[in-house]
Amino acid sequence: MEPSKMEEFVANAALLAAHLTEQCNKAAATQQTSAQELQASAIVVRKTIEEGKREMSEQARSAVHDALAQEIPAATHSIGETAARLRHVADHLQREQAQLSQRARFLGWKSLGALSVACLALVAGSGYASWHNVQRSERAKVDAEVLEALQHVTITSCGGQPCIKLQDGLPRWQKNDQYVLIDTSVKQEGAAGGAR
Repeated sequence: MEPSKMEEFVANAALLAAHLTEQCNKAAATQQTSAQELQASAIVVRKTIEEGKREMSEQARSAVHDALAQEIPAATHSIGETAARLRHVADHLQREQAQLSQRARFLGWKSLGALSVACLALVAGSGYASWHNVQRSERAKVDAEVLEALQHVTITSCGGQPCIKLQDGLPRWQKNDQYVLIDTSVKQEGAAGGAR
């Protein structure tokens, strides 16, 4: 493999890793923001409940005072209405708190899943890249051996027949004895004998 292609591949893999890291960081930041929002909502709910308790206490005191000042049935009715309103507010706040808690759990699992998938993709991509690079290096080794052998041999055409310049003592071409003739008839006879 050419060094420029290998560098390009490594650069692309680095960009992919940086992109996945950025996505993981964004997912973690989103999760943290959601957790902070949930915590802020819980604080608001707690304050609302405390204000409701204070309001109920004040209204109860006011109702007692009114009951003493006015008729007892009117005070009792006012206390009942206040209690019903407060019960309604408390129920509503509890439902909101349960929904916020459920949403926070969902966002937590979603973020965890996204991070897991991103990490798995990163590991799988790195593994594939490593395997592919090993395959390419093995092919490059074979190609290098062939190129090394070709540096010690001259291949040409000798009167229409292929010939190779090799060591002494082998059958030579009559017009230039530096070249050895290649016997191609053995291959042809073997192919014809196999066809029979």
